[in-house]
Amino acid sequence: MDIEDLPFRFKKGSRAIASGEYSIVGDIHLGFEEDINSRGYNVWEKTEEITDEIKSLRSKKLILLGDIRKEYTEIKPKEGGILIKFFSILSDNFDEIIITKGNHDGGLEKITGRFANISMVNEFILGKIGFMHGHALPSKKFAQEAETLCMSHLHPSVVLRDSNGIYYQKDCFFVLSIGLPEKLYPKSVLKKGIVVPKFNPYIGSSADVDYKGVMKYAEIDSRMTIDLAVF
Repeated sequence: MDIEDLPFRFKKGSRAIASGEYSIVGDIHLGFEEDINSRGYNVWEKTEEITDEIKSLRSKKLILLGDIRKEYTEIKPKEGGILIKFFSILSDNFDEIIITKGNHDGGLEKITGRFANISMVNEFILGKIGFMHGHALPSKKFAQEAETLCMSHLHPSVVLRDSNGIYYQKDCFFVLSIGLPEKLYPKSVLKKGIVVPKFNPYIGSSADVDYKGVMKYAEIDSRMTIDLAVF
């Protein structure tokens, strides 16, 4: 399977992809600065920068693949203010915003519910493409209707080595070949997919492919086998 087999549009240098009228964005983790600064650093807030990057995609509609928040805990006033401002700006710049809820997004509905053009779901199907965050297995309905999976969650990256023998890490896209167990998903048509990189460039990545192109982890899950990395 090659990247051309996937129903998405790519732009060189961009962490986002597109399908139809939708731009598709992976993990954002707003509020990450507080965690970093608690360890003795001094990182200024990046919310405006990240928001501007999303606005620059210039599509009519937007899919956010979850983990909008950094924290797992209850939304506190400071974080709530950041999130309200973030969604207010996006709501003004996109006709429709769909969020596939991530494992960090507890309580987020209390904020997104204020905006008529923002909806939060566990999974979403557009044509033959199914969208979800990726921390849980898809529903049977999802597997029976979606031929292609689009997810985030993993923060994929590749470790490269230059001509001087120096190693460095670069965020990437994963292209997946998916095999769901027939006993759980007897009518599944879900055969391929992609994991998009984190949209926030300031948070950590996992190094799942080494500089020789060898997978460090043979599987994302026993049901989803990685075929190839594209970056």
